[in-house]
Amino acid sequence: MKKTFLFLSLVTCLLIGNYLVASKNTVKSESNSSLIYQNEKPDKVSEALRALNMKKAKEGRTASLEQKRIEIEKQIIPTPSNIKIKGDNIEGTKVEWLIPDGSSDDKIVFYVHGGGWSRGGLGFSRNLGTILARETGYRVLTIQYRLSPENPYPAALTDVEKVYNYLGKNYSSNSKVVIVGDSAGGNLTFALLNKIKASNGNHPAAVVGISPATDLMKESQLYTSDFDSIHASYHGNDINIVDTYVGNNNRKNPLVSPLYGDLKGLPPMLIHVGAREELIDDILAYAAKANANGVEVTCKVWRGMFHDFQLMDKASNISKQANTEIAQFIKRHLENR
Repeated sequence: MKKTFLFLSLVTCLLIGNYLVASKNTVKSESNSSLIYQNEKPDKVSEALRALNMKKAKEGRTASLEQKRIEIEKQIIPTPSNIKIKGDNIEGTKVEWLIPDGSSDDKIVFYVHGGGWSRGGLGFSRNLGTILARETGYRVLTIQYRLSPENPYPAALTDVEKVYNYLGKNYSSNSKVVIVGDSAGGNLTFALLNKIKASNGNHPAAVVGISPATDLMKESQLYTSDFDSIHASYHGNDINIVDTYVGNNNRKNPLVSPLYGDLKGLPPMLIHVGAREELIDDILAYAAKANANGVEVTCKVWRGMFHDFQLMDKASNISKQANTEIAQFIKRHLENR
């Protein structure tokens, strides 16, 4: 019921205004925001991947965080020969450049990886980072931000902010940066937008959120859906990785839960969400609020798909299609600057 209500609420928000263009799959408002529902049924491969994803998530509930960290860094796809890898260090934070042959220096995709704020690094980031570099032809910067529980909030956000600010200071214009964040990385990306606004800084040209965690309240879907990925053992103790990241901080702080920020004036957004993922209500609520605050936001709901399905690019045609659309959005906003 909650899911249906929020979906209809988003549609209602997008319908506000006297001029309306609508189609079978898209609702578009005067503000150029749109809600798109992908009607195409997932193929058998995508369905099998969803089942495997659910199985691994349940198995991972009893795995230690140490094991999860090892496993996630093993998930590295080969980087094509026309994309060079260059390690770097920015303001004390390890980063990596994925540089396609012939790419310009002044158009950058800054990718902030997911992993529940507690796992993932430069190796894991090469997966979606390579896809973004391949599909856009732009150089992609990935980051190894500090992980919780050793480094709880605001450590990861501080690292992401430092790297973003470096790009603004060392390139002709930080409007030539698009930020892409998935899952926890989506949370950090949208939190960064709130922080930039609070400090009157310069926003990126656009932002892409892939299955972003927008709400870290105890009433959010991270908790009420019993999202398997938030459970782990750490040094022999059962932990909730959201709790260990947030600590004693206010969960309604817009830098913790971006949903509760003042979203007016934020840059154009593309948000992808799987129709069968646990965080869909929270994500739709963020998209609805962004639209209501005048942000140009395109939110696409992918039928039958799951959390972070874009990472399955090698196996799923639906994932490939999603990544192609993400690349088109990025190129539109970087090439017009």
